[in-house]
Amino acid sequence: MANGVIELGEVPREAPPEAAQADRLVPRRALLALLSIALLALVTAGAPVPVRPSPTIVPARLGDTTFLSGDRMLLVSGSATLVSQVSRRVVRNFTLPAARLLSTTTVTVSGGINQVLLVGGTMVVSYQVDASGIWAAVAVTEGTDHIRWRRTARLIAVSAPDNLVLLGTDDAVLGVDLRTGATRWKLPRPADGYIAETGWEGDFPSWLVLLSDSGRLESRDPHTGALIATRTLPPRPGRANGLVWPVDDLVMADEGAAGFGAYRLPGLTPLWHTRADLSTSWMQAGCGRLICTFQHQRGMTAIDPATGRELWRSSQYAYADGVGDYLLATRAERGLDEPGLWVLDPATGQVRGNFGRWEYLAGTGDGRFYGKLDVRGSYLLHYAILDPATLSVRLLGTADDVSNSCQAAAGLLICRLVDANVALWRLR
Repeated sequence: MANGVIELGEVPREAPPEAAQADRLVPRRALLALLSIALLALVTAGAPVPVRPSPTIVPARLGDTTFLSGDRMLLVSGSATLVSQVSRRVVRNFTLPAARLLSTTTVTVSGGINQVLLVGGTMVVSYQVDASGIWAAVAVTEGTDHIRWRRTARLIAVSAPDNLVLLGTDDAVLGVDLRTGATRWKLPRPADGYIAETGWEGDFPSWLVLLSDSGRLESRDPHTGALIATRTLPPRPGRANGLVWPVDDLVMADEGAAGFGAYRLPGLTPLWHTRADLSTSWMQAGCGRLICTFQHQRGMTAIDPATGRELWRSSQYAYADGVGDYLLATRAERGLDEPGLWVLDPATGQVRGNFGRWEYLAGTGDGRFYGKLDVRGSYLLHYAILDPATLSVRLLGTADDVSNSCQAAAGLLICRLVDANVALWRLR
């Protein structure tokens, strides 16, 4: 309430009334009655009633898997075993937000699928071979069962303009032709080194970074494999085993007693050194205005990406991400009724507030984000737009019969239902 006027469309950031019920199974009719009372309270207060629109339903079965990419939803059927671990999987391609079926593609794999990409009439599927930990990728002509090529390698990314697929093996990173699978270029991985992708723009990296224990540092063009810049660093045993961190447009490397050095990509221009204690830590890309490093158990350190100066340190948080001008952080240990999302000041790490039991789904692109709130003991959830600047929640609607597997993409809330079907609610 501001100056005695209720801001329309806003609800308290704690849950609507029924979300605060005890952890017991609430009868469906009683639950809906509670929801009606909550909505009546909103009407009495002068706020518009959030509608409960009917979703678009896409038929699916138990074992089916959904992959989202841009304005496409790719629904992969459950395993239909042919021989041993080999199975034939059907991939249905739907356009979003209309959920109109565009094509049906059949792909044969010998393990669990973890990624599906559709580019220019070619579907590239990544899967793990049996339980061996070996990755493979297969390319199939969309709408058919015609295999274009198959490679034993990890799928990294696909560039549509170049008709190029990036693949990774234990020995190299490969650039292969999307249509034929022919190798266009190969970047060998040094025996004492590591190759990482960074500077992602959409679904493709801007650079490849190579670093070795002996001090070889290189930046490469991921479209051609060509060398862009090189630099020699002090030798550091074990550095390539997790002690090199590409973060957006810079790369940080462990330089021993000198701490970590940062170099600007792609020219590898030296930027700064930091003596912040980053031992037993891992680096996170996309942390808003900061470089966020996290210890393996819990705790984080915030680094200024312009100077390398340690801004603040906390022992509480296990993950953080930038949304607008703020950080959203989660704690490593959380009680059932404790908040899940804390809003932090990036410069100081000070807590500005929290969003109760609301959970993050996806950013809206304007400093806010979509979130969901599960109603305990039911298959009901609320979805809303949450604003870190004002700590407000704008309720958009309520979804029923949801099995708690939800994503927000292409202006839709996309959830699996208790009957295994896929439901799509419009977010805007």
